[in-house]
Amino acid sequence: MSSRLRILARWITATAVAAAYVALHLLVNVGTGVDVEASRAGSLWCGAIALALLGPALWLRHRRRSGVAELVGLVDRFGARQPRWRRAVRIANGAGYLLFGGGTAAVGASERGEGMSLTVSLGVLVGGVAAGAAGLLILRRTRPLAARGAAQALLRDGRRPVLYLRSFDDDATAARVDDGAEINLHSREEQFAAALGAVGPVIAVGRPGEPLPLLGAARFYLPLDDWQGTVRRLMDLSQLIVLRLGKGEGLRWEIGEARATQPPGKLVLLAPRGLSELADQLNEGLPTPVLPREAVTGEHWIGAVIAFDGHWTPRVFPVTERKGPWAWMERVGLSTPQTPTVHLAHAIRTALAATGWRPRRTMTWRAQLATSKADLTGIGLAVALTLPGWLGYRVLQLAGLW
Repeated sequence: MSSRLRILARWITATAVAAAYVALHLLVNVGTGVDVEASRAGSLWCGAIALALLGPALWLRHRRRSGVAELVGLVDRFGARQPRWRRAVRIANGAGYLLFGGGTAAVGASERGEGMSLTVSLGVLVGGVAAGAAGLLILRRTRPLAARGAAQALLRDGRRPVLYLRSFDDDATAARVDDGAEINLHSREEQFAAALGAVGPVIAVGRPGEPLPLLGAARFYLPLDDWQGTVRRLMDLSQLIVLRLGKGEGLRWEIGEARATQPPGKLVLLAPRGLSELADQLNEGLPTPVLPREAVTGEHWIGAVIAFDGHWTPRVFPVTERKGPWAWMERVGLSTPQTPTVHLAHAIRTALAATGWRPRRTMTWRAQLATSKADLTGIGLAVALTLPGWLGYRVLQLAGLW
């Protein structure tokens, strides 16, 4: 499924759900005798819209899921069934987001103090801090347990994925959390995966035997003695291959396989800062070598992004501080500080554009917003629960139970 068709599918589904909600709300008005004629006519129109959109929404959902059927089969071939208690964990995870988002909003409201007495402002502040701290503790426990696997991510998205390859030894560096929002829960890899989400869902092979997946790219697991065939096929089916240079024979095989079987524009390399010896590993078989100093000139945890033209000639894009609108927005308080991964997202976008891709402008924004994902998710859940809660209250009124 293309990105445009995916956006259309989401728009149709959202419109159908909104129309159905309004139709039910107006039906309750009819039952309670509030503006009966107008409510009846409105409910009929909204119900008709919801029913008319139901068919296209279901067809697009089927197309989304069937389009990634082979991919799901590959990543789920060795996957274990999810235990039922994971549902309870996801509920607890949602509660954590609600508490964290609500606590952050309460602290912000108390700081502004508009229309509040000192006593009320202090009460809101204390309550907000307590709720935020409770949400933070819950999220630290539940987020890894509630993380979606690669099969779920593919079915939910419908686009061909971005395959992220790296040495397992480098996971600890990507799992670090840089400053961003006032309280940033989200690791470098989460921000990185959010940025590449503009292209497609990001999937990666998980470390064998790890008790919980790291957050960021959706993980799938392969046996140690039977992984190369699956990775080779995933390279063929993916939109983009992003490979972080590192040490290890498995990674060396992946680099060679990508160069031997994939078009040059499909491969993007991430060169860690300060590992100039990796340039020798990369230069094997390249018509034009990458100079060691070029691959490590950046200022952050990823020093440079390397892309290739149609003749496998490498182009190096250092990851440096980005100047422009973001800096101005930071100064006036309209944006949280940029993390190193935001600069990495900008470098990836520049590299893709230089090699013939048409990367979406949202890549950098996605990385920036990922630092505030906990707050935004909490607000979204609050809205999502408030609307059906209000409708339930009206139904109870209609039934005479409230």
